[in-house]
Amino acid sequence: MKYLACFLSALVILSTSACKKDGGTANANALKANAILQGKWKVIGNMISSGGPMYFVPDNGNHYVEFNANGAMSGPAFPDFTHYAIKDSVTLNMTKTDKTTYENYYFTIKIDTLTLSPTGPLVCVEGCDVKLVKE
Repeated sequence: MKYLACFLSALVILSTSACKKDGGTANANALKANAILQGKWKVIGNMISSGGPMYFVPDNGNHYVEFNANGAMSGPAFPDFTHYAIKDSVTLNMTKTDKTTYENYYFTIKIDTLTLSPTGPLVCVEGCDVKLVKE
């Protein structure tokens, strides 16, 4: 019985010490994404679909968005939105000045290209992405 108690105690200690917490990894990833996202991004075009495969439509070169460190955003690419927040490593939330309207976007950054895809509450049925490059 003495050996059983020691064995069970050791088992409990090992099982509880083996459990790991996230340690804020998700939050650290969001902070890293926020640092990378900051700056001025020029719209190069949109990926759209009219029921078939998506295709690229170039922008006229006059649209951009600037993401500031304090969560403010500006520029003619998203004129209705004034603030942003990174929800996680793939989702960006943009808010209007009145803070009653927001939009979620999936985002990816590959090298110097940012791709934004609306996820809600407004979504594109057949797909739509905004492609931007960092200036």
